[in-house]
Amino acid sequence: MLVHLGLPDAVALRSGNSSQTSVVIIPRGLAFLYLRREGLSHLSLKPAVRFSIKHSNCYNHATKQKEGYMDFSLTDEQKSRSREFYDACKELSKKRPPSLVGFEAIYELDECWEYNSYCAKEFAKKGWLALGWSPKYGGSGDMMDRVLFAEARGYYGTPGVDIFGVQMLAPTLLQAASEEIKRDFLPPIARGEVMWCELWSEPNAGSDLATLAATAVKKGDEYVINGQKTWTTGAHRADWGFGVFKTDPTARKHHNMTFLLFDMRTPGITIRPIPYLDGSAPYCEVYFDDVRVPAKNIVGQEHEGWAVVNLLAGFERSGINEIMNMMRGLEQLVAFCNETKRHGQPLAKDPLVRNRLAQLACELEAARALAYRVADLQNRNEMSLMDASASKIFFSELGERFAFVATDILGPYGQVRTSRWAPLNGIWEKMFHEHFITTISMGTNEIQRNIIAWYGLGLPRMR
Repeated sequence: MLVHLGLPDAVALRSGNSSQTSVVIIPRGLAFLYLRREGLSHLSLKPAVRFSIKHSNCYNHATKQKEGYMDFSLTDEQKSRSREFYDACKELSKKRPPSLVGFEAIYELDECWEYNSYCAKEFAKKGWLALGWSPKYGGSGDMMDRVLFAEARGYYGTPGVDIFGVQMLAPTLLQAASEEIKRDFLPPIARGEVMWCELWSEPNAGSDLATLAATAVKKGDEYVINGQKTWTTGAHRADWGFGVFKTDPTARKHHNMTFLLFDMRTPGITIRPIPYLDGSAPYCEVYFDDVRVPAKNIVGQEHEGWAVVNLLAGFERSGINEIMNMMRGLEQLVAFCNETKRHGQPLAKDPLVRNRLAQLACELEAARALAYRVADLQNRNEMSLMDASASKIFFSELGERFAFVATDILGPYGQVRTSRWAPLNGIWEKMFHEHFITTISMGTNEIQRNIIAWYGLGLPRMR
């Protein structure tokens, strides 16, 4: 079987024996994705897509490394696990509601939230919500399992893994929380029973979170919280929340806040959704009026919540889900170009279109390599703020470029969502907006560049 995607920078994947051979020609940038998705460990590559990079800090934990050279191949066990992840996500995608376009729909629409909860329970049954955790707490102990799972979910756009609870808070608790906190909060996360929200930003503390004003005053064995948080994703859906609050107004910046966990149903918490112009409201304002939280619900040290914030940010910014979702989007865009004619010939024959698609394929592989590096560093507890920030900048700005290329290629109808003429079911009208959000969320990219300058390059702080 021969499949040609019409891209100038392509590779031939050959499988089988001498009597029966299958050849697939795909973009060079998508070769690794194809191998992983199909589980074709026996393929020989012509020309070879395996490559080596001489770098002392290259990804080496879950893949083989010899004399400083990086090999992206997986072990047989990892290939089997990856195939299992892809099969499960593919099966779950058959029940995906048509209205689930973009991550915001999970929090906006009841049918999408129900589907998200269903997927969470299915993953929990297999123990997949605890992938990467220490075996002591029911995990595999290998971050690569988590990466492979994220790739499969990203490819099929499968929800079910709580961004805030599973991806961000749980690994943070494993490194920074007391044994009591781990015992109380990790099992419900692993079972998919509790959904979380992240309460960071305030009306006057967004990019510069350290200027926050919400307070938590310790009174006996409780903290009493007062103040306001804003732009909280899914607060109206969440069971529990985590955030930082000023606990020592007299201390210097970055050493005056504490990281706390709290039940979102606690008396004194008021949640108000923030409506978009289109009527949707995935984000909320949250008000705290004398909200009492047990003092034991602290993560890290009192007044040193900023260190916990930085730790958690590394788990938030790797972006492997978003990268794999873009890879799937590129496949769909390539298929559209092969099937669609303009000016009497397929779009795939337009040299400008071909070059732009090939460039996206190359950049997606680079983004993926960065995400792998972050995962490896997390596995070895060697993660730096610079590494996470570099990955976040690259994948989020790649998302912007991807959105521009996609809507440009799709043409005017690519800007509508509900029209019967909208190509690819109108998904890019929504995705165009969501890709721009990622350059702001998780800390604006301007802030990420400052982090790289400060922590990575040793440049002086801006005043």
